[in-house]
Amino acid sequence: MNRTPRWRNADFSRRDFLTAVAGAALALPFKDLAAAPSSTRRIDIHHHFVPDEYFSFAKEHARNPLALQWKLSSDLEDMDQSGTALAILSITTPGFDFGTAEEVRKVTRQCNEAAAKLGSDHPGRFGSFASIPMKDVDGALAETAYVFDHLKAEGIGLFSSYGDMWLGDKSFAPIYEELNRRKALVFVHPTAPVCCGNLNLIQEGVPNEAAMIEFGTDTTRTIASLIFTGTTKRFPDITWVFSHAGGTMPFLIERFFQSGTSAEVVPGIVTKGQAFPPVKTIPSGDEILGELRKMYYDTAQSSNPIAMEALRKVVPVSQIVYGTDYWYRTAAETHRALEASKVFSAGELRAIYQTNPEKLLARSSGKAS
Repeated sequence: MNRTPRWRNADFSRRDFLTAVAGAALALPFKDLAAAPSSTRRIDIHHHFVPDEYFSFAKEHARNPLALQWKLSSDLEDMDQSGTALAILSITTPGFDFGTAEEVRKVTRQCNEAAAKLGSDHPGRFGSFASIPMKDVDGALAETAYVFDHLKAEGIGLFSSYGDMWLGDKSFAPIYEELNRRKALVFVHPTAPVCCGNLNLIQEGVPNEAAMIEFGTDTTRTIASLIFTGTTKRFPDITWVFSHAGGTMPFLIERFFQSGTSAEVVPGIVTKGQAFPPVKTIPSGDEILGELRKMYYDTAQSSNPIAMEALRKVVPVSQIVYGTDYWYRTAAETHRALEASKVFSAGELRAIYQTNPEKLLARSSGKAS
């Protein structure tokens, strides 16, 4: 029996898909209109779920996959109460950086099929950033073909690092060649790198240090890795989306201009980096800024005015998309914070909630041309 809804079929265009999403959204109960711009139906790019197979996999390897339990009924309730029309599902930390290669292939397939089934069972409500076994090139290529050609996933979900490798590592090139060929959308979620898992800081009692510090830092590391290895230029048809407003990148933007490069991050003001160390082959400041401004960034756990004000100075509002980090944050908490921050106009908020995510999803077909 084919459980795939019409908008996931190969002959159903992205325009049809987005029309279906909008139509489904209009039928939703929206109990929070007073807090949101009128007619807004939100698309949540950063939205986690935990299928039973993933929970069992993590538990078998003595990993605690979550502090809270994900429940479909609670998820749908949160979406309905806050006007979330569509949520793009992804697996959160600890991810798949443990277990044998065969185990990881199996559980990523199970998670991807679980996400597709949710999309089939609840048409128009769920999409998927599918998981792939990134350190297993053959497995990653096989799963990429499966999730795009059979499950019709919206994109691929990666983590900021894998062991001691960040996303600009040359070993990932064959995977990027295929993702580039497919003009794929790639969502990057942070993880704590192996270098920093047992810091004395943690032993001293700093709570949740990985989420507090490492997640934002590792996101910034992997953005730098992609740009300075030339990965983003070699694979220009991959569209990158980074969690949590790009981590610490907006705050550290001056540090991205190494060897004395510079750029006008804010029009009329030249931001110049440190001259040392001298590097012969390095992108210009304008090239670095240009690559950063091609990327997309979500609002998850960054919906405060400090983070949003910094991000919008580095990138245009067109590159900012709505993300909640559900279930760690509710949709209501996220959009209320965005609106209370007064960083964005009502029109800009509509773009972040709906128009920008629609354009982002429309850019990625996942199909070979």
